[in-house]
Parts: sequence; C-alpha cells; structure tokens
Amino acid sequence: MLAIRRSSGALLALSLCILIVTAACGDGASPTATVATAPTATASAAATSTSTSGGTAATPTAGAETPTTAPESTATVSAAAPTATSTEATPSDATLTVYSGQHESLTKALADGFTKATGIKVEVRVGSDAELANQIIEEGDRAKADVFITEEPSQAGALDGRGLFEAVDPGTLAHVDGRFNPASGNWVAYAARSRVIFYNPDKISEAELPQSILDLANPEWKGKFAYAPSGAFTATVTYLINTIGEDATLEWLKGIKANGENLQKNGAIRDAVEAGQISFGLSNHYYWYILAQQQGGQDKLKSKVHYMSGGDPGALVLASGAGILKTSTHQAEAQRFLAWLTDADGGQQVIATTTPQYPLAPGVTSSMGLRPLDQLDPPAFDQGSLQDVSKARDLIIEAGIV
Repeated sequence: MLAIRRSSGALLALSLCILIVTAACGDGASPTATVATAPTATASAAATSTSTSGGTAATPTAGAETPTTAPESTATVSAAAPTATSTEATPSDATLTVYSGQHESLTKALADGFTKATGIKVEVRVGSDAELANQIIEEGDRAKADVFITEEPSQAGALDGRGLFEAVDPGTLAHVDGRFNPASGNWVAYAARSRVIFYNPDKISEAELPQSILDLANPEWKGKFAYAPSGAFTATVTYLINTIGEDATLEWLKGIKANGENLQKNGAIRDAVEAGQISFGLSNHYYWYILAQQQGGQDKLKSKVHYMSGGDPGALVLASGAGILKTSTHQAEAQRFLAWLTDADGGQQVIATTTPQYPLAPGVTSSMGLRPLDQLDPPAFDQGSLQDVSKARDLIIEAGIV
C-alpha cells in the first residue's frame, strides 16, 4: 500500500505566525513558528518563509498554487503491487518516506511507478513546497523524510543551502538536461515548467505582445494584462534581483502593481484570458494545456500560448527538484528513487504521460502537445541561485502586491 499523508507541520505555531503576518501584511497563513508569511487568497493556503544565512524556505505570495492540505488528515490509496522483477536491483524491505510539494496526482503516479519497478514501498506526505521545507528544517536530526521533491526550485535550493542534502549520484545527474540541475549537484531536476504569456487573439495579436516582461512596467500596458503572485512569480522576482538588482526590480514590481490586474491564481488568469476578460496574462505553460485537455483539444480554445524569446525573464524555465536528506536511514533506496525518477524509461515516462510539465531526460517528449523543450529560449542561470526568496518576498510586499 502507498500511504499518502497530508502535512500537519503548518499547525505547529499558528498563533505566532498570525502575530508575525498580521504585523507585516494584515493577514495570515499557517507556517511554523520561525516563519513570517504574506497573506493568502484563501484560508486553506499554507504559504511560508524561513530566513537563514544559507537560504530561505518560502512561498510568500497570495497566489501560490500548491496542493491544498488538511492538517492531520490521512488517506490510504491502492498502489501498484511490488513486482518481483526489479529493474535495478533486488527489492528492499525498507519503506521510503517522500515529502512532496508536487501535485498529488503526479506524486502518486511516480510513487506507484517506483514501487512497481523496484518493489520498494513508498509513503508520501503532501503539502506545499515551503510548508514541507519548513517541517524538515524544524524536525532537524529527527526528520522523517528520506526524499524531498518540489514543484519549484527555490525550496530545494533552500534545504541545499542549509547543507541538508546528500550529493546526488553523478550518474543520476547525467540522466537529465544539465541546464536544469543546480551547480551544487546536491539535488536533481526531474521536471520543469516554462513561464509564458496566455493571450486572446480577439483582444490582442501575438505580434502586439510586449517584447519583454520588463516592458510591462510602462504605462502603455495599463489595464491590459493580469498576473498572480505565485511561487513561479516569486522565483522570477528572485531571478530579477540577481540580474538587474533590487532597486530596478522594485520599480518593475511597482509598475506591475500599477498596470496589471492581480488575479491571485494562475488558473484564474488562464480562464480570464480565455473568456476575453483580459487581453493577456503571465503564467506557467501547463495551466493552458490542462484546460486544452479538459476541453477536448487545443483547437477548442480561443486563447493561445506565447513563449518569449531572447533569454527574457518572461521565458524562465523553472525546475522541479528532488533531493535526499542526510538524515535518511535509507540512503541506497533514496538514491535508487532519484535514479528511477530521472531515468528515460522510468519516472520520465510517467511525467511525459501524466502531466503537461516537461520531462527533462533527453529523448523523452511529452504526450501533451507541448512546444518541444529544445525549441524554448530561456535565460541561462543556475537553478540553485533561486534558493533565497526572502528579498523577493520583501519587495513584493513593499510594492503593495500582497
């Protein structure tokens, strides 16, 4: 059986968190005692942040769209039965504990696939990236997780910055496109999402779209676009701080606040563009492909996807990461999980057929009709450089976005 548990770490210091957030932002979420957060769009969101000298575990924004969690609830679902014919080695009696900030359906598919391939049982705890990162930090040497898999690179980088990850086997790192692995080699990229623009051709042509997302601070774009202060938006802000500096990034954020419509959620941006309520919006590519699947095909949608080029910040490709905790008592099994997760015939096939996120093993293409990864033109940067989102959080708040 594969046990999926929803994280209860967010309740550990609710009262302290509320006091901190109320002072900073006027609203609250549900992180650990060492965490200050920005307000969330719904009472069930768990956006958290922990500042350290080595990195920051944080998803400080109102629009963070990570799996909603219910404290103390558990669900047991049927998993694929362990097979006697392991693809790598003999089955282990160990049960691997995976903390996952990924979407629950993808997490379950990956856990099932690994168990079927290796015979190793998997217990999964799901929550937001930041909630689970903070839980791991709080648990310290008593951390229950063997493996942490994320939706965004920031939280993997935050734990790496604290020295909590074991080095990933070099052969595993070599399974995937090296552009998306961190320079440290202490976590591995296994999936990715691209920042894009959704636009409605009835409202604006593709040729009329901005050449750069930096242009959106200019007054001519006022009232024409939407955005959401999600985890990927925060990662973009961190990237801008690292490349154009804090002052220029703050001015850009103020322009975004003045000109754009904050719809809080990426799904809301997609739907508003599709309905013609707004000309275009900043989002992650896969939301549009999910809607296309739901509607019966890409040709059924009025809206389109525009991929920015020239290494623009609006073309960022953000990796989902997986790392092994140094405190894990199942190091060999955890390394096998990462090796399978990134293998072209293993987890990469699950990603290619289960989600419109990008698989990262060369030669593996998505079945969801995505623009091929090698045709994208993102900026080149170290995914590990996004580990500290505390300054991005501060600037987002200072600009009045949350």
